[in-house]
Amino acid sequence: MRSGLNYGSQGGNAYCIGNGSKGHIVGRLGDECDTYAELSLSQEIYNKANNKFTIHTLIAYGTNEDFDGVKGQYDYQGNSWQGVGRGGDRAGDHDGTAAWNGQRTSLREAWAGYEMPSGIQLWAGKRFYQRKDIHIMDFYYLNNSGTGFGIENIGLNNLGSLSFALIKQQVDVDPTIYDWPNREYLVGKWEKTAPRTRDNAINSYKLDARWNGIPLWSDGTLDIALIYAWQHLSKEQKNAMHDQLSGNDLEHRSNTGFLAMVEWTQGNFFGGFNKLSVSYGKNGFDGVGGITDTANHTGDVVIPYGERGSGLRIIDWGVIEQSKWNLGYAFIFAHKHASGKNYEGANWSHPTGNEWAFVLRPSYKWSDYTSTVLEFGYASLANTQWTRWGDTERKDRLGVSKLTLAQQWSPSTQFWARPSIRVFASWLAGDYMNRQYTGLSEGKQHEYIFGAQVEAWW
Repeated sequence: MRSGLNYGSQGGNAYCIGNGSKGHIVGRLGDECDTYAELSLSQEIYNKANNKFTIHTLIAYGTNEDFDGVKGQYDYQGNSWQGVGRGGDRAGDHDGTAAWNGQRTSLREAWAGYEMPSGIQLWAGKRFYQRKDIHIMDFYYLNNSGTGFGIENIGLNNLGSLSFALIKQQVDVDPTIYDWPNREYLVGKWEKTAPRTRDNAINSYKLDARWNGIPLWSDGTLDIALIYAWQHLSKEQKNAMHDQLSGNDLEHRSNTGFLAMVEWTQGNFFGGFNKLSVSYGKNGFDGVGGITDTANHTGDVVIPYGERGSGLRIIDWGVIEQSKWNLGYAFIFAHKHASGKNYEGANWSHPTGNEWAFVLRPSYKWSDYTSTVLEFGYASLANTQWTRWGDTERKDRLGVSKLTLAQQWSPSTQFWARPSIRVFASWLAGDYMNRQYTGLSEGKQHEYIFGAQVEAWW
Protein backbone atom coordinates (compact mmCIF):
# COMPACT_ATOMS: atom_id res chain seq x y z
CA MET A 1 0.00 0.00 0.00
CA ARG A 2 0.95 3.63 -0.34
CA SER A 3 -0.53 6.91 0.85
CA GLY A 4 0.65 10.40 1.67
CA LEU A 5 0.15 14.13 1.43
CA ASN A 6 1.28 16.58 -1.24
CA TYR A 7 1.64 20.36 -1.03
CA GLY A 8 2.06 22.24 -4.32
CA SER A 9 3.99 25.52 -4.53
CA GLN A 10 1.42 27.09 -6.88
CA GLY A 11 -1.57 26.20 -4.75
CA GLY A 12 -4.63 24.33 -5.91
CA ASN A 13 -4.27 20.65 -6.67
CA ALA A 14 -0.90 19.07 -6.00
CA TYR A 15 0.27 17.70 -9.32
CA CYS A 16 1.82 14.33 -10.07
CA ILE A 17 3.17 13.42 -13.48
CA GLY A 18 2.43 9.71 -13.46
CA ASN A 19 -0.02 7.24 -12.03
CA GLY A 20 -1.58 3.86 -12.56
CA SER A 21 -1.52 2.52 -16.10
CA LYS A 22 0.70 5.36 -17.29
CA GLY A 23 3.49 4.56 -14.87
CA HIS A 24 6.07 7.09 -13.70
CA ILE A 25 8.31 7.89 -16.64
CA VAL A 26 10.62 10.06 -14.50
CA GLY A 27 10.44 7.99 -11.31
CA ARG A 28 7.75 7.47 -8.69
CA LEU A 29 9.47 8.81 -5.54
CA GLY A 30 7.70 12.03 -4.53
CA ASP A 31 5.37 11.69 -7.52
CA GLU A 32 2.47 9.66 -6.12
CA CYS A 33 -0.65 11.61 -5.22
CA ASP A 34 -2.98 8.68 -4.71
CA THR A 35 -3.84 6.22 -1.99
CA TYR A 36 -3.59 2.62 -3.16
CA ALA A 37 -3.68 -0.74 -1.38
CA GLU A 38 -3.81 -4.46 -2.15
CA LEU A 39 -4.72 -7.34 0.15
CA SER A 40 -3.86 -10.84 -1.12
CA LEU A 41 -5.46 -13.88 0.48
CA SER A 42 -4.44 -17.36 -0.69
CA GLN A 43 -5.02 -20.84 0.70
CA GLU A 44 -3.81 -24.35 -0.02
CA ILE A 45 -7.00 -26.37 0.35
CA TYR A 46 -5.79 -29.84 -0.66
CA ASN A 47 -2.43 -31.64 -0.62
CA LYS A 48 -2.17 -35.39 -1.08
CA ALA A 49 0.85 -37.18 -2.56
CA ASN A 50 2.08 -33.76 -3.75
CA ASN A 51 -1.14 -33.06 -5.63
CA LYS A 52 -1.91 -29.50 -4.48
CA PHE A 53 -4.99 -27.36 -5.05
CA THR A 54 -4.77 -23.66 -4.15
CA ILE A 55 -7.10 -20.66 -4.32
CA HIS A 56 -5.79 -17.11 -4.81
CA THR A 57 -7.56 -13.77 -4.40
CA LEU A 58 -6.41 -10.17 -4.36
CA ILE A 59 -8.56 -7.18 -3.36
CA ALA A 60 -7.40 -3.66 -4.29
CA TYR A 61 -8.46 -0.12 -3.47
CA GLY A 62 -7.38 3.11 -5.13
CA THR A 63 -8.49 6.73 -4.99
CA ASN A 64 -9.81 8.25 -8.18
CA GLU A 65 -7.39 10.81 -9.63
CA ASP A 66 -9.47 11.88 -12.64
CA PHE A 67 -9.09 14.89 -14.90
CA ASP A 68 -12.43 16.56 -14.14
CA GLY A 69 -12.56 16.30 -10.38
CA VAL A 70 -11.35 14.07 -7.60
CA LYS A 71 -13.44 11.95 -5.27
CA GLY A 72 -12.00 11.29 -1.84
CA GLN A 73 -8.79 13.26 -2.13
CA TYR A 74 -7.96 16.67 -3.57
CA ASP A 75 -4.96 15.59 -5.56
CA TYR A 76 -4.44 15.63 -9.28
CA GLN A 77 -3.00 12.87 -11.42
CA GLY A 78 -2.22 14.42 -14.78
CA ASN A 79 -1.90 11.08 -16.53
CA SER A 80 -4.59 8.88 -15.05
CA TRP A 81 -7.22 9.30 -17.77
CA GLN A 82 -6.75 7.14 -20.87
CA GLY A 83 -9.47 8.67 -23.04
CA VAL A 84 -10.80 5.42 -24.47
CA GLY A 85 -10.64 1.87 -23.24
CA ARG A 86 -10.33 0.63 -19.70
CA GLY A 87 -8.00 -2.34 -19.50
CA GLY A 88 -9.24 -5.25 -17.46
CA ASP A 89 -12.89 -5.26 -16.46
CA ARG A 90 -15.72 -3.27 -17.98
CA ALA A 91 -16.33 0.19 -16.55
CA GLY A 92 -19.34 2.46 -16.36
CA ASP A 93 -17.89 5.81 -17.40
CA HIS A 94 -15.02 8.24 -16.81
CA ASP A 95 -15.95 8.45 -13.13
CA GLY A 96 -13.18 6.33 -11.68
CA THR A 97 -15.33 3.24 -11.25
CA ALA A 98 -13.15 0.96 -13.37
CA ALA A 99 -12.16 -2.16 -11.49
CA TRP A 100 -8.49 -1.56 -12.25
CA ASN A 101 -8.11 2.07 -11.22
CA GLY A 102 -11.12 3.61 -9.49
CA GLN A 103 -12.40 5.10 -6.25
CA ARG A 104 -13.69 1.70 -5.23
CA THR A 105 -12.69 -1.72 -4.01
CA SER A 106 -12.05 -4.23 -6.79
CA LEU A 107 -11.24 -7.90 -7.11
CA ARG A 108 -7.97 -7.97 -9.04
CA GLU A 109 -7.28 -11.71 -8.77
CA ALA A 110 -9.58 -14.71 -8.41
CA TRP A 111 -8.02 -17.92 -9.64
CA ALA A 112 -7.29 -21.50 -8.66
CA GLY A 113 -4.34 -23.75 -9.40
CA TYR A 114 -3.68 -27.47 -9.46
CA GLU A 115 0.00 -28.33 -8.98
CA MET A 116 0.99 -31.86 -9.96
CA PRO A 117 3.80 -33.87 -8.34
CA SER A 118 6.02 -32.93 -11.31
CA GLY A 119 5.64 -29.22 -10.42
CA ILE A 120 3.49 -28.48 -13.48
CA GLN A 121 0.48 -26.30 -12.64
CA LEU A 122 -2.90 -25.93 -14.30
CA TRP A 123 -4.74 -22.69 -13.54
CA ALA A 124 -7.94 -20.84 -14.46
CA GLY A 125 -9.48 -17.52 -13.48
CA LYS A 126 -8.41 -13.91 -13.21
CA ARG A 127 -4.79 -13.21 -12.28
CA PHE A 128 -1.64 -11.16 -12.63
CA TYR A 129 0.22 -13.42 -15.03
CA GLN A 130 4.03 -13.62 -14.78
CA ARG A 131 4.45 -9.84 -14.72
CA LYS A 132 7.72 -7.97 -15.17
CA ASP A 133 8.06 -4.42 -13.86
CA ILE A 134 10.55 -1.66 -13.02
CA HIS A 135 9.62 -0.78 -9.46
CA ILE A 136 11.05 2.74 -9.32
CA MET A 137 8.98 3.65 -12.41
CA ASP A 138 5.90 1.53 -11.62
CA PHE A 139 6.35 0.42 -15.23
CA TYR A 140 5.12 -3.02 -16.30
CA TYR A 141 7.06 -3.82 -19.44
CA LEU A 142 5.41 -7.25 -19.65
CA ASN A 143 1.99 -7.78 -18.11
CA ASN A 144 -0.44 -10.05 -19.92
CA SER A 145 -2.91 -10.14 -17.04
CA GLY A 146 -6.62 -10.86 -17.20
CA THR A 147 -9.05 -13.78 -17.22
CA GLY A 148 -7.77 -16.98 -18.71
CA PHE A 149 -6.53 -20.55 -18.51
CA GLY A 150 -3.05 -22.01 -18.69
CA ILE A 151 -0.42 -24.58 -17.87
CA GLU A 152 2.89 -23.43 -16.44
CA ASN A 153 6.22 -24.60 -15.08
CA ILE A 154 6.71 -27.47 -17.52
CA GLY A 155 10.25 -28.47 -16.60
CA LEU A 156 12.88 -29.00 -19.28
CA ASN A 157 15.47 -30.64 -17.02
CA ASN A 158 18.32 -28.12 -16.89
CA LEU A 159 16.96 -25.89 -19.68
CA GLY A 160 14.37 -23.87 -17.77
CA SER A 161 10.59 -24.26 -17.98
CA LEU A 162 7.72 -23.63 -20.41
CA SER A 163 4.32 -22.01 -19.79
CA PHE A 164 1.30 -21.56 -22.08
CA ALA A 165 -1.87 -19.53 -21.54
CA LEU A 166 -4.94 -18.08 -23.26
CA ILE A 167 -6.01 -14.73 -21.77
CA LYS A 168 -8.84 -12.35 -22.68
CA GLN A 169 -8.92 -8.56 -22.69
CA GLN A 170 -12.04 -6.45 -23.18
CA VAL A 171 -12.20 -2.85 -24.39
CA ASP A 172 -15.50 -1.31 -23.33
CA VAL A 173 -16.07 1.37 -25.98
CA ASP A 174 -17.94 1.59 -29.23
CA PRO A 175 -15.13 1.40 -31.82
CA THR A 176 -16.84 3.91 -34.12
CA ILE A 177 -16.76 6.76 -31.60
CA TYR A 178 -14.64 8.49 -29.00
CA ASP A 179 -16.77 8.44 -25.88
CA TRP A 180 -16.65 11.29 -23.35
CA PRO A 181 -18.78 11.62 -20.19
CA ASN A 182 -22.41 11.50 -21.40
CA ARG A 183 -21.39 12.73 -24.90
CA GLU A 184 -19.91 11.31 -28.06
CA TYR A 185 -17.72 12.84 -30.73
CA LEU A 186 -19.18 11.39 -33.91
CA VAL A 187 -18.98 12.39 -37.58
CA GLY A 188 -17.27 15.68 -36.72
CA LYS A 189 -19.94 16.99 -34.32
CA TRP A 190 -21.37 16.42 -30.86
CA GLU A 191 -24.32 14.06 -30.67
CA LYS A 192 -26.45 12.78 -27.83
CA THR A 193 -25.22 9.63 -26.19
CA ALA A 194 -26.30 6.52 -28.05
CA PRO A 195 -27.53 3.42 -26.20
CA ARG A 196 -24.85 0.90 -25.35
CA THR A 197 -25.19 -2.66 -26.53
CA ARG A 198 -23.13 -5.79 -26.21
CA ASP A 199 -21.46 -4.83 -29.47
CA ASN A 200 -19.88 -1.76 -27.87
CA ALA A 201 -17.29 -4.09 -26.35
CA ILE A 202 -14.48 -5.74 -28.30
CA ASN A 203 -12.88 -8.91 -26.98
CA SER A 204 -9.21 -9.57 -27.64
CA TYR A 205 -7.82 -13.06 -27.12
CA LYS A 206 -4.13 -13.60 -26.49
CA LEU A 207 -2.08 -16.76 -26.82
CA ASP A 208 0.92 -16.52 -24.51
CA ALA A 209 4.03 -18.73 -24.57
CA ARG A 210 6.96 -18.39 -22.14
CA TRP A 211 10.33 -20.07 -21.83
CA ASN A 212 11.77 -18.99 -18.50
CA GLY A 213 14.99 -19.60 -16.62
CA ILE A 214 17.19 -20.69 -19.52
CA PRO A 215 20.65 -21.05 -17.92
CA LEU A 216 23.49 -19.06 -19.50
CA TRP A 217 26.40 -18.95 -17.03
CA SER A 218 26.90 -18.36 -13.32
CA ASP A 219 23.90 -16.35 -12.00
CA GLY A 220 22.83 -15.59 -15.59
CA THR A 221 19.47 -16.66 -17.07
CA LEU A 222 17.34 -15.89 -20.13
CA ASP A 223 13.55 -15.49 -20.43
CA ILE A 224 11.63 -15.53 -23.73
CA ALA A 225 7.99 -14.43 -24.15
CA LEU A 226 5.77 -14.62 -27.26
CA ILE A 227 2.18 -13.29 -27.40
CA TYR A 228 -0.25 -13.33 -30.32
CA ALA A 229 -3.58 -11.45 -30.11
CA TRP A 230 -6.73 -11.28 -32.23
CA GLN A 231 -10.36 -10.14 -31.97
CA HIS A 232 -13.53 -12.17 -32.46
CA LEU A 233 -16.12 -9.75 -33.85
CA SER A 234 -19.88 -10.30 -33.96
CA LYS A 235 -21.85 -10.03 -37.16
CA GLU A 236 -23.26 -6.72 -35.94
CA GLN A 237 -19.77 -5.35 -35.36
CA LYS A 238 -18.60 -6.40 -38.81
CA ASN A 239 -21.63 -4.77 -40.41
CA ALA A 240 -21.45 -1.61 -38.30
CA MET A 241 -21.81 1.84 -39.83
CA HIS A 242 -18.96 3.36 -41.81
CA ASP A 243 -16.50 5.05 -39.48
CA GLN A 244 -16.43 8.71 -40.45
CA LEU A 245 -13.38 9.42 -38.31
CA SER A 246 -10.93 7.02 -39.93
CA GLY A 247 -12.62 6.44 -43.27
CA ASN A 248 -12.42 2.68 -42.83
CA ASP A 249 -14.99 0.00 -42.23
CA LEU A 250 -15.22 -1.69 -38.86
CA GLU A 251 -14.24 -5.06 -40.31
CA HIS A 252 -10.63 -3.96 -40.72
CA ARG A 253 -10.54 -3.54 -36.96
CA SER A 254 -10.20 -7.21 -36.31
CA ASN A 255 -6.63 -6.22 -35.59
CA THR A 256 -4.01 -8.81 -34.78
CA GLY A 257 -1.02 -8.11 -32.60
CA PHE A 258 2.31 -9.82 -32.08
CA LEU A 259 4.75 -9.31 -29.21
CA ALA A 260 8.15 -10.87 -28.57
CA MET A 261 10.48 -10.22 -25.64
CA VAL A 262 13.89 -11.57 -24.66
CA GLU A 263 15.34 -10.73 -21.22
CA TRP A 264 18.74 -11.49 -19.73
CA THR A 265 18.94 -11.43 -15.92
CA GLN A 266 22.34 -11.26 -14.21
CA GLY A 267 22.25 -12.04 -10.52
CA ASN A 268 24.98 -11.29 -7.98
CA PHE A 269 25.54 -7.96 -9.74
CA PHE A 270 27.42 -5.70 -7.28
CA GLY A 271 25.26 -7.09 -4.50
CA GLY A 272 22.08 -6.82 -6.55
CA PHE A 273 20.98 -7.70 -10.09
CA ASN A 274 20.74 -6.31 -13.63
CA LYS A 275 18.05 -7.01 -16.25
CA LEU A 276 18.41 -6.25 -19.97
CA SER A 277 15.40 -6.80 -22.23
CA VAL A 278 14.55 -6.27 -25.90
CA SER A 279 10.89 -6.21 -26.99
CA TYR A 280 9.27 -6.05 -30.43
CA GLY A 281 5.58 -5.40 -31.07
CA LYS A 282 3.47 -5.39 -34.24
CA ASN A 283 0.11 -3.70 -34.98
CA GLY A 284 -2.05 -4.14 -31.85
CA PHE A 285 1.13 -4.31 -29.76
CA ASP A 286 3.05 -1.52 -31.50
CA GLY A 287 2.72 0.58 -28.34
CA VAL A 288 5.89 -1.19 -27.21
CA GLY A 289 7.63 1.45 -29.34
CA GLY A 290 6.95 4.11 -26.70
CA ILE A 291 7.13 4.77 -22.97
CA THR A 292 3.68 6.35 -22.39
CA ASP A 293 0.06 5.47 -23.18
CA THR A 294 -0.14 1.81 -24.25
CA ALA A 295 3.59 1.25 -23.61
CA ASN A 296 3.03 0.45 -19.95
CA HIS A 297 1.40 -2.89 -19.15
CA THR A 298 2.74 -4.27 -22.42
CA GLY A 299 0.85 -7.42 -23.36
CA ASP A 300 -2.19 -6.40 -21.33
CA VAL A 301 -3.30 -3.61 -23.65
CA VAL A 302 -4.10 -4.59 -27.24
CA ILE A 303 -5.23 -1.80 -29.59
CA PRO A 304 -8.01 -3.64 -31.41
CA TYR A 305 -8.86 -1.10 -34.10
CA GLY A 306 -7.16 1.14 -36.61
CA GLU A 307 -3.60 0.48 -35.44
CA ARG A 308 -0.87 -0.45 -37.91
CA GLY A 309 2.83 -0.22 -37.19
CA SER A 310 5.68 -1.74 -35.25
CA GLY A 311 7.65 -0.89 -32.14
CA LEU A 312 11.01 -1.75 -30.61
CA ARG A 313 12.02 -1.17 -26.98
CA ILE A 314 15.28 -1.72 -25.07
CA ILE A 315 15.30 -1.63 -21.26
CA ASP A 316 18.16 -1.96 -18.81
CA TRP A 317 17.40 -1.72 -15.11
CA GLY A 318 18.49 -3.10 -11.78
CA VAL A 319 19.67 -2.54 -8.22
CA ILE A 320 23.18 -2.23 -6.75
CA GLU A 321 23.44 -2.93 -3.00
CA GLN A 322 26.50 -1.94 -0.94
CA SER A 323 27.13 -1.64 2.80
CA LYS A 324 26.75 2.17 2.99
CA TRP A 325 24.76 2.95 -0.15
CA ASN A 326 22.54 1.46 -2.83
CA LEU A 327 21.32 2.47 -6.27
CA GLY A 328 18.22 1.74 -8.27
CA TYR A 329 18.38 2.62 -11.94
CA ALA A 330 16.41 2.27 -15.17
CA PHE A 331 17.09 3.20 -18.81
CA ILE A 332 14.47 2.89 -21.57
CA PHE A 333 14.79 3.54 -25.30
CA ALA A 334 11.88 2.96 -27.67
CA HIS A 335 11.31 3.44 -31.40
CA LYS A 336 7.98 3.27 -33.17
CA HIS A 337 7.30 3.02 -36.89
CA ALA A 338 3.71 4.10 -37.49
CA SER A 339 1.99 3.04 -40.67
CA GLY A 340 0.42 5.70 -42.88
CA LYS A 341 -2.78 3.65 -42.81
CA ASN A 342 -3.52 4.94 -39.32
CA TYR A 343 -5.83 7.82 -38.60
CA GLU A 344 -3.58 10.83 -37.95
CA GLY A 345 -0.53 8.58 -37.98
CA ALA A 346 -1.19 6.15 -35.15
CA ASN A 347 -1.90 8.76 -32.50
CA TRP A 348 -2.66 6.16 -29.86
CA SER A 349 0.96 6.17 -28.88
CA HIS A 350 2.94 8.55 -31.05
CA PRO A 351 3.96 8.91 -34.70
CA THR A 352 7.16 7.44 -36.11
CA GLY A 353 10.07 8.38 -33.89
CA ASN A 354 11.96 7.72 -30.68
CA GLU A 355 11.18 8.09 -26.98
CA TRP A 356 13.61 7.58 -24.12
CA ALA A 357 13.85 8.00 -20.37
CA PHE A 358 16.11 7.29 -17.44
CA VAL A 359 15.71 7.26 -13.66
CA LEU A 360 18.46 7.11 -11.02
CA ARG A 361 17.74 6.56 -7.30
CA PRO A 362 20.92 6.59 -5.14
CA SER A 363 20.59 6.27 -1.35
CA TYR A 364 23.08 6.85 1.47
CA LYS A 365 22.61 4.80 4.66
CA TRP A 366 23.08 6.79 7.88
CA SER A 367 22.14 3.93 10.19
CA ASP A 368 20.23 0.66 10.18
CA TYR A 369 16.95 2.56 10.09
CA THR A 370 17.38 5.81 8.19
CA SER A 371 18.75 6.89 4.82
CA THR A 372 18.73 9.85 2.46
CA VAL A 373 17.47 9.25 -1.07
CA LEU A 374 17.89 11.29 -4.24
CA GLU A 375 15.88 10.43 -7.34
CA PHE A 376 16.39 12.10 -10.71
CA GLY A 377 14.51 11.29 -13.89
CA TYR A 378 14.24 12.71 -17.39
CA ALA A 379 12.11 11.69 -20.38
CA SER A 380 12.04 12.86 -24.00
CA LEU A 381 8.73 12.06 -25.67
CA ALA A 382 7.44 12.14 -29.22
CA ASN A 383 4.38 14.33 -29.67
CA THR A 384 1.43 12.20 -28.60
CA GLN A 385 -1.04 14.10 -30.82
CA TRP A 386 -3.51 13.34 -28.04
CA THR A 387 -4.08 16.55 -26.11
CA ARG A 388 -7.18 18.74 -25.88
CA TRP A 389 -9.62 18.62 -28.78
CA GLY A 390 -8.85 21.49 -31.14
CA ASP A 391 -5.37 22.08 -29.68
CA THR A 392 -3.23 23.16 -32.63
CA GLU A 393 -0.04 24.11 -30.78
CA ARG A 394 2.10 21.08 -31.53
CA LYS A 395 5.72 20.46 -30.66
CA ASP A 396 7.99 17.86 -32.16
CA ARG A 397 9.27 16.79 -28.74
CA LEU A 398 7.99 16.96 -25.19
CA GLY A 399 10.47 16.87 -22.31
CA VAL A 400 9.88 16.36 -18.60
CA SER A 401 12.22 16.29 -15.59
CA LYS A 402 11.85 15.41 -11.92
CA LEU A 403 14.24 15.75 -8.99
CA THR A 404 13.28 14.44 -5.53
CA LEU A 405 15.18 14.60 -2.24
CA ALA A 406 13.79 12.41 0.54
CA GLN A 407 14.63 11.30 4.05
CA GLN A 408 13.26 7.85 4.84
CA TRP A 409 12.92 5.52 7.82
CA SER A 410 12.54 1.74 7.39
CA PRO A 411 13.26 -1.54 9.28
CA SER A 412 16.60 -1.74 7.48
CA THR A 413 18.34 0.33 4.85
CA GLN A 414 18.29 -2.38 2.16
CA PHE A 415 16.75 -1.16 -1.10
CA TRP A 416 13.66 -3.36 -0.75
CA ALA A 417 13.08 -2.83 3.00
CA ARG A 418 9.50 -1.80 3.80
CA PRO A 419 7.56 -0.11 5.27
CA SER A 420 9.31 3.10 4.34
CA ILE A 421 8.16 6.41 5.84
CA ARG A 422 9.40 9.39 3.85
CA VAL A 423 9.39 13.16 3.85
CA PHE A 424 10.35 14.70 0.52
CA ALA A 425 10.68 17.73 -1.72
CA SER A 426 10.25 17.41 -5.51
CA TRP A 427 10.84 19.66 -8.51
CA LEU A 428 8.79 18.87 -11.64
CA ALA A 429 9.43 20.66 -14.92
CA GLY A 430 9.03 20.41 -18.69
CA ASP A 431 6.78 20.87 -21.71
CA TYR A 432 4.91 17.70 -20.83
CA MET A 433 3.38 19.18 -17.69
CA ASN A 434 1.20 21.92 -19.13
CA ARG A 435 0.39 19.79 -22.16
CA GLN A 436 -1.80 17.70 -19.89
CA TYR A 437 -4.71 18.97 -17.78
CA THR A 438 -2.45 20.16 -15.01
CA GLY A 439 -4.13 23.36 -13.90
CA LEU A 440 -0.74 25.07 -13.67
CA SER A 441 -0.64 28.83 -13.95
CA GLU A 442 -0.55 30.03 -17.55
CA GLY A 443 2.93 29.82 -19.01
CA LYS A 444 4.27 27.77 -16.08
CA GLN A 445 6.12 24.57 -16.83
CA HIS A 446 7.38 23.71 -13.37
CA GLU A 447 6.21 23.19 -9.82
CA TYR A 448 7.64 22.34 -6.40
CA ILE A 449 5.93 19.62 -4.39
CA PHE A 450 6.51 18.98 -0.66
CA GLY A 451 5.06 16.06 1.18
CA ALA A 452 5.27 12.82 3.14
CA GLN A 453 4.43 9.25 2.18
CA VAL A 454 4.40 5.67 3.38
CA GLU A 455 5.10 2.77 1.03
CA ALA A 456 4.76 -0.73 2.45
CA TRP A 457 4.42 -4.40 1.72
CA TRP A 458 4.27 -7.27 4.21
